[in-house]
Amino acid sequence: MAYEKLFNEIYAAVSLKYLWQEYRPSFIKSESPDWINEEMELGLEVSQALLPDDGQTKNFIEKYLGCRQEELPEMMVERYGERLHFYNGRFWAVLPDESQEQDYIYKAEYRFREKLEKLNTTYQRRRYNGLYLFLHPLNEYEIDAGELFLSMQQIQEGRKQKFHWVFLNCRSKIYICNYITNTFQEIELPQNSADFLNKETERLRQNITWNNGASIETK
Repeated sequence: MAYEKLFNEIYAAVSLKYLWQEYRPSFIKSESPDWINEEMELGLEVSQALLPDDGQTKNFIEKYLGCRQEELPEMMVERYGERLHFYNGRFWAVLPDESQEQDYIYKAEYRFREKLEKLNTTYQRRRYNGLYLFLHPLNEYEIDAGELFLSMQQIQEGRKQKFHWVFLNCRSKIYICNYITNTFQEIELPQNSADFLNKETERLRQNITWNNGASIETK
């Protein structure tokens, strides 16, 4: 399920706040990367494992998130059909196309390479770097996190700037790839935990103006 960019960014910070044992307050909104944590000397970029061809869907979500169905362009309603996801009568997300094979590893590697290049050229320098990546597998229980962990390790081998942590979000599971200790951890989210994170993210998204410098710890 692909969500709007700001929602993803806030969800990433919120989920790490509550689930990552190494987290220390606070994530501060920024650009390139999306979050800065001065206490942890960490920069965190948030992205989705999507290919360039998925860009039209992403742009559609960005433009019409929160609109009622009658406010959506008719041609887009015809295109996405039952893949359009509504909550409380408003457009919320686009579900994956289950008629097509979804190679989540290829998409994750593509996005990882793209973000690694930006880390080495344009992102603000911090002592530690993190990437939070939303995967979109058809079956999250068939994810081979170990394969992806090794693949990303090989991709950034020899690069001057590297990601020290990569967080792989698979809806009901989050994998933490730690390239400092060369280990990865699986965190399983019970339904009530997933519901809480979604509600807390939406609350923060609606109640705070997310200019640069805004803190995830804002009450």
